[in-house]
Amino acid sequence: MQNDLNIDLVVQDIGLLYSSHDAAQIQVIQERLQSYQKSEAGYQLALQLLARDVKNVRYFGALTITVFLNTRDSHGIYSETFDEILRIMYFLVEDDFAGNLFIIKKLLSNLSLLYVSNYDSSNFDPVERLTAAMLGSEPPPSNIIGRLQNEKQLEIMLLFLSILVEDIIKIPKISPTLHALIHSSIFKHCQLLYDHLAGFQVPQHILNQLLDCLSSWVVYISVSETQSQQRYTDDLQVFIMYLLKQFNLDGDESKIETLNKVFTVVTEIIDHIPRILTPFKSTLFLILFADDSFGVAFIKNILSDLDFREMYSLEIENFVNLIISYLTLNMVLLTRNILDDVVFNVIQIAVTLTNIPGIPMEDEKVSDQFTAFWEEFTNTFIDDAEALKAISQDDEAIVRFNSRRDEILKEVAQIYFKKINCYPRMSKEFRQYRASVADMFILLYSLLGVPFYSNICDLVSFSLLQPNKTEELMNDLESGLYLIFKITEDIYFYDDSDAAQTTLTQVIDGVFSKNLVGVVQSIADYPQKQISITLLNLMSSLSFFYKNDIGSKYLPYTFNFLFNIILNNQTGTLSLIASRTVYKICQDSEEKLIPFLPNLEMILVEMLKNPAVDNLIRERMTNSYISVARSTKNPIDLGNRIHAVLLEIDSGMSAVNEELEEHAISLVSCVSEMSRASAYPEEIEDYLTPDQLETAKAYWTEDPLGIRNLVLNSLNSFSLSGPTFLLKNATVTEKCCVVLKSGLREEIPGPFTFATDVILQYLISKAKCSSIQSIATIESLVESVIITHGKDVNEALLQDLLETVFANTDASDVDSVASALEMFTTILERKPGLLLRWSSFDRVISFALHALSVNAPHTLQRIIKFFNTFITLKRGNSDEQQRVREIVTTTIGNTLVEFLFRSFVLSPRSGIDHYYPLFRTLVAKFPRETKEWILMVLSNNTIGKAPLDAKQAEVFVNKLLVTRGQRQAQDVLKDYWLQVNKLTNYKN
Repeated sequence: MQNDLNIDLVVQDIGLLYSSHDAAQIQVIQERLQSYQKSEAGYQLALQLLARDVKNVRYFGALTITVFLNTRDSHGIYSETFDEILRIMYFLVEDDFAGNLFIIKKLLSNLSLLYVSNYDSSNFDPVERLTAAMLGSEPPPSNIIGRLQNEKQLEIMLLFLSILVEDIIKIPKISPTLHALIHSSIFKHCQLLYDHLAGFQVPQHILNQLLDCLSSWVVYISVSETQSQQRYTDDLQVFIMYLLKQFNLDGDESKIETLNKVFTVVTEIIDHIPRILTPFKSTLFLILFADDSFGVAFIKNILSDLDFREMYSLEIENFVNLIISYLTLNMVLLTRNILDDVVFNVIQIAVTLTNIPGIPMEDEKVSDQFTAFWEEFTNTFIDDAEALKAISQDDEAIVRFNSRRDEILKEVAQIYFKKINCYPRMSKEFRQYRASVADMFILLYSLLGVPFYSNICDLVSFSLLQPNKTEELMNDLESGLYLIFKITEDIYFYDDSDAAQTTLTQVIDGVFSKNLVGVVQSIADYPQKQISITLLNLMSSLSFFYKNDIGSKYLPYTFNFLFNIILNNQTGTLSLIASRTVYKICQDSEEKLIPFLPNLEMILVEMLKNPAVDNLIRERMTNSYISVARSTKNPIDLGNRIHAVLLEIDSGMSAVNEELEEHAISLVSCVSEMSRASAYPEEIEDYLTPDQLETAKAYWTEDPLGIRNLVLNSLNSFSLSGPTFLLKNATVTEKCCVVLKSGLREEIPGPFTFATDVILQYLISKAKCSSIQSIATIESLVESVIITHGKDVNEALLQDLLETVFANTDASDVDSVASALEMFTTILERKPGLLLRWSSFDRVISFALHALSVNAPHTLQRIIKFFNTFITLKRGNSDEQQRVREIVTTTIGNTLVEFLFRSFVLSPRSGIDHYYPLFRTLVAKFPRETKEWILMVLSNNTIGKAPLDAKQAEVFVNKLLVTRGQRQAQDVLKDYWLQVNKLTNYKN
């Protein structure tokens, strides 16, 4: 014991540790106590603490032994420490077994730790040693397990057998030798114990502990068999028989805890080591499914007794898990033999359990547990279809088989159809349950096809036709619509074929023809009901339906429903969903919606005037209105409509103030949405006839309403001359840039196509009054201009813009650096002369070199790409390439190589690939100069943990130059990186 360590003060600290509520004080005490535990005196301290009377102090003593053993080699003290812990434990057992049990468990864990740490040199069996200590015998007699009659002794032995294997499982990498030793020794004791106790009636708490111990061993055995050659196939019969004997309720519900453990252990066996059940498969089958068996009786209790369900919900869940695991294990056998009466009866038991009374996730969870089972059941029919055909050549038998299969699955579907009936204030868990059920129905559709889909539609039609619309009928209606929506959404995500659309169009028509929309609108307070959300979602998935002649006749009813919701619920989830539905229908069925333009216009104008409308709804409606207007293919009509909307927006902007900032930004976004919606499809010749194309060109070339000027004036009022709170707003800048960008790729003039000079002049003005956060948006638009109209760019204007943008670039911000370098790289790729002739280009080079020296991973790839593009200059003429050579060889070469090497060496292994292109380019383009630069940089002996000496540097550089910048250079560079970082290349 350390001289300055006062045991009383340590005890005082332990007391404070458990009683204090001061986090800072607790942390200080913890650090102090941990230092004691890890010290050389830790073990002696532990013994003194265990000798105290206070239980928390004793426990801390046991914990201190754990710390000591985990931080020391216990090989030399193994035997004496084991015995000393046993003596302390025996004292605690005799002193107060129940009160000291938590300390005893920790000491048993220490015994386990000692054994696992020293098993390779152990000269005694820990179970025998433990038993002998409890019996007071030395040496241990034969059949020592058989002499454990005392309950305390049994409990301690079971705890040790459990703790030992649980601790072994926690070891990251377990030696096969340890697994072999456990199998040949410890496990044999376990076998003897269970075999011995099989003939006795043990107390309930011992029985429960026997089952807990068995559970630990099942998990361990599955791990052992996975990680080693050990196999327990023939060793576990005594355990299985012991388990199967426990399936007996005898009307005594006090045994339910025991049964719960039995359910858990058997399920673990099925899930992890099922083959050991093979000899007992028929026995377990009879226990679970035979008439008057335990399983059937337990299921009757579940289904008929509400109090039983409420009191034993966890036990019921574990029993159901057992049933499901057993059935899943035999899934192929079940599905191939559904015509067999015994098998069919078993399936019916599963169906009956699925139909347990109550609201899912609130009153019952059994049906939720079964969803995965029925999905696998269905999947097995899908996956096994060809095998079934090969097995049976009898067409009549196949028909009977498919009929029985469909009968089962339809019964399951009917159960879940009712189970997902919504109710007020549905819980999050119930909504997730509905989604899981929907996934199962999607799978059922995959197997059963359109007839299954049609059956759901028939159920919906039935509800619609009933004169008395009861709550139950409306719930059924909602469930049906929900499932139709989910299946339809899935179908057209994966299969957008005309055949699939035609097939379902007729079925969906049958639902809409029953006055679907009218029935939903007749429900009292329907906007507040789940059925409105479900119908909106269904409508959003029916674009294929609305764009054909059959479905388009329902557009008036659909849009009446949608507009009513949007206009009367201008904020909130429902109106957002309705606006999304309008948007999706307009995107996919725009030409069918031309008759609705007056309605859309009326709604949009109201929304533009009213700041209370949700911004996203306003923006979606703007896009929807303009996209439908564009689909008229009449530029005069489109121009008039865009003109009117722009005037409305301009009027709205004149009244904004800082309190209406979000509304103002939304109006800017509406202009952005108009620019997106006005764009023609990429294959414009397929969209417009030759005459329509010429008409559009002529109209927009003239632009008689001055729409482009009106758009520019709007942009100026938003972002250049407007209120300060908009001038610096990054979103406003972004939306304005979207407007200017939208027409860059248009093949013909349009309302949002602007000359590059106009765009550049706007950007120059905008860059001068933008926040740093907005500069990246401007740079991105410059890239788009260069990519699409590089040949037409006014060099003076572009250089003026670059000067302004570059002056506002924050060299300390990695995002700002990255976007600037991306812009400069794009210009170098497309129009290098524009940069090389720019008077400030030298500053750009210095800027990039500085970014490289900072060694920020976020910008690295862009920096490398910039210099690589600059040096290669693929689109440069001979004068421009000569200019690059001069800059590299006379100005930046040495600095570039130094920064490049330092950054390369400091890079993590996963990042070194990014550097290879620039190294290879330098070697290929400037071999002689690059050699000099590298040797000069490496001569400083400061790069890497193990810098190269002069001879090593010479060898490295020569190897690198021999590659001439080819792919082999990467291997040379990688070897260098490993060498200077003191790492090993394991592939060599």
